[in-house]
Amino acid sequence: MTSAMAIVVAVSSPALARAADTAEAAGKDATAEDATAEDYDNASIVVTGVRGSVEKAAEKKKKAAQIVDSVVAEDVGKLPDNNVPEAIARVAGVQISREHGEGTDISIRGMTDISTTINGYEATTGVGRSMTMADIPAELIKAVDVYKTRTPDQVEGGIAGTVNVELRRPLDLEQGLTVAGSFREVFSSIGNTKSPYGSLLVADRFDTAIGEMGFLINASYTKNHYNETFAESETPGTFFSTDAESLDADTAGTTIAPYAVNYGVEQGRIKRPSINAVWQWQATPELDFVVEGTYFSSHEKIARDRLHLTVRNGNYDLSDLSYVDNGNSDYQTVGSVTETAASGSIVGGPQSYYERNYSDNYNGNFEAHWHGDHTKINFSTQYNKSRREYYGILTEYRFNSLDSATVDFDCSIGGGVGPCVSFNGVDLSDPSQYSLYNVHDERGLEHSKNFASQVDVTQDLSDTGLLRTFQMGVRYSNRKISYRYGYRDSYPEVDGEMVSLTDFGYPYETTSPDLAGVSSWYHLTGSSLMRNFSSIRDWLQDNATSGDWSTQYPSLNLGSGYASHEQSFAAYGQFNYAFDIGVPIDGVFGARVVNTWGNSSSASYSYDDDWNETITNSSGKGNYLDILPSFNAIVHFTPKLQLRLAWTKNVSRLDFYALSSYRIVQSANSIVYAGNPDLKAYTENSYDASLEYYFGKAGSLSFAAYLKKPKGYIYYSGETEYIPELGDYGTVYTNRNAGGGTFQGFELAGQTFFDFLPGIWSNFGVSGNLTWLRKGNIQYPDGEDDNAVGMSKLTYNAALYYDDHRFSARVAWNYRSRYRTAVFSDYPEYSPYMDATSRLDAAINYTPKEFVTFSLEATNLLKDNAQMWWGKDRLLPYGVRLQARTIQTGVRFRF
Repeated sequence: MTSAMAIVVAVSSPALARAADTAEAAGKDATAEDATAEDYDNASIVVTGVRGSVEKAAEKKKKAAQIVDSVVAEDVGKLPDNNVPEAIARVAGVQISREHGEGTDISIRGMTDISTTINGYEATTGVGRSMTMADIPAELIKAVDVYKTRTPDQVEGGIAGTVNVELRRPLDLEQGLTVAGSFREVFSSIGNTKSPYGSLLVADRFDTAIGEMGFLINASYTKNHYNETFAESETPGTFFSTDAESLDADTAGTTIAPYAVNYGVEQGRIKRPSINAVWQWQATPELDFVVEGTYFSSHEKIARDRLHLTVRNGNYDLSDLSYVDNGNSDYQTVGSVTETAASGSIVGGPQSYYERNYSDNYNGNFEAHWHGDHTKINFSTQYNKSRREYYGILTEYRFNSLDSATVDFDCSIGGGVGPCVSFNGVDLSDPSQYSLYNVHDERGLEHSKNFASQVDVTQDLSDTGLLRTFQMGVRYSNRKISYRYGYRDSYPEVDGEMVSLTDFGYPYETTSPDLAGVSSWYHLTGSSLMRNFSSIRDWLQDNATSGDWSTQYPSLNLGSGYASHEQSFAAYGQFNYAFDIGVPIDGVFGARVVNTWGNSSSASYSYDDDWNETITNSSGKGNYLDILPSFNAIVHFTPKLQLRLAWTKNVSRLDFYALSSYRIVQSANSIVYAGNPDLKAYTENSYDASLEYYFGKAGSLSFAAYLKKPKGYIYYSGETEYIPELGDYGTVYTNRNAGGGTFQGFELAGQTFFDFLPGIWSNFGVSGNLTWLRKGNIQYPDGEDDNAVGMSKLTYNAALYYDDHRFSARVAWNYRSRYRTAVFSDYPEYSPYMDATSRLDAAINYTPKEFVTFSLEATNLLKDNAQMWWGKDRLLPYGVRLQARTIQTGVRFRF
């Protein structure tokens, strides 16, 4: 399928664009006013605007060895959306989630195990196996490719597919100096926030006595301000035995309710400075070199303020119980309840969390390319260094006179359904009724260094024989990572009493959620606490009943920390073949062999019945071999109609954290939290077919079908096991391998320009695609069908657009059906699900002069919210998160 997204994308950009890469390489300066119908019939002369973007994406799709969809930037600095996930959200088979007003997590054909590459090379962030795609600004990108199948020459990892980000190179641009830039401002309907985006590209391409050279510097700075209101419940389960005494004898221990409920506001800002610098030298027609450096960064400050109530506590008397129908004879689910403190007080009150996150990613890349008449040799080496750190301060409060609270778990709130809470007898508007219960801080630190080098050789074998070329290559990688974590709790008291909010001596403020009927509440100001935390620590040293507050940060020595060293060596060989049996057939077959070895060190923590701590070192190592064959064929029925067939075997490397050897053993409650060095990498056999018809000026129709058979998915659960340290059985919480699974689905897509219509109607176009994931099942212990996490069974996109040489507009619709967000092994029928989500977006662009474009764009026009439920059958509301409507104004220029 030619990328439907490329059309949707392009119409959000100005009608003016430079020529295609082929024209740019020839030094041509084509504008939309120069273009004619004849130009569009001959892409080697000039392609412009929307048509240029879509035509390039169509050519990449049509000529690729793999099944791939691409989104191509229409012009320098102009991709359709603000980051990579949003740019590919309307590609068939791709589903994304959104957080803080922007696209985040990606799934391809129902699977979330995705590998990420930049210019074809492995890209990661922190200790993860992939890169945070939201951290790559759209302004730096030339194209984004979504590979649904792979060939042996591609880096292994990620059974769902690969997302490759292609950055610009100076020799892609026109001869001479190029200066381009943009500025945008995004206005949000929630929290009255504004988010600026800016970019600047300076490049030069010129001839010298030793060949053609080019320099490029492309920089971007974005600042996303967000404000989200939410109401949510936590982790359904049965009541504790002491609570159950308030229930009827027949229902004790079988009554389900959430552990806690919350509603509040999450607000913050994410700054992302980024830069890409490239030097390119075409020394001779046969030899060229590339030196490239990139820096991607994300600096975030976030305030999460909520009212919290622990529902299942063990010290409550329960009354005024009502139930909701859950269709289950084994359990009954509480719909509402009033809880009164049997001893102590109600565990509830404000919680205020203020956090800062820093992520810095540095990449260096060197490439050399040589080709003769029949031989090509490519060499490259990369070095990646990244660091991620977060530090957060949590303050918890109690009300001075709270003896009971009433919860309605099934309440209409905020345009959705979620919990409503009444703190009985408490005046939330009186700050003197608040006392400081706990001050907690925590810190996490990740480091990663990765070196990789590879060489590829391609040899022409024949122009007419069965085997046309042979390609082989080797790759070596060496990666070292570490993760450390620590926290402290204080529970301060003065003269045996908690400190009143009004007496603490630091600024406090109110939080007011955008929820009808929900009152405001007080809490200490998070940013002020962060600025003044040195003096607060001094106070805590004298008044805390827990924790060591003599140091700036908590000790990073908790048992979940680890360090790992991993190396891999890969070799591949593949043949390009072609033959004719009445219809031409060509393709690629071969295999990739990967040996991976490494070691990991951590610590084991043991706590006796009195919670005394014993620490011992723990380490492990492993060595495993993967053989990954693949076969790809393209049957060319006509120059316009072709059928792709593919079989590939893929492997997804395990996260370092899951493989860590740490163990935290608690004797008092017979519970163990642990890593699992015995985990196996999960693999997949994938069978794919795609029937594609190309027509007109980048028009296409396609129908794709696939069957994927994964094995060994990872899930987290607590299960009863023998614990050697205790000499008895207990509950062990760890990551585990699931059984096999089946993913089966179909994709239908089409797009066209109405060039055949007369007059103004020829400027209109449409695109659309539909993805039906017929089955997505993993053999988790819960036994549910279609239980894959992150998989919506139905996704569709539709767009109508208009484009001429000065004016363009589009209206685009995206729909994603409900999907499971996690595996809840304790009570599988209460696993969380996200309801169907949809977005209606629109854009208008005006180009009064060929070098400048003004734009007005809007997202989430219908202001659809994110509604979640506990259980596939909506047994109980999880809660709702309000999604903002945004308006964006912008200007772009290029000289």
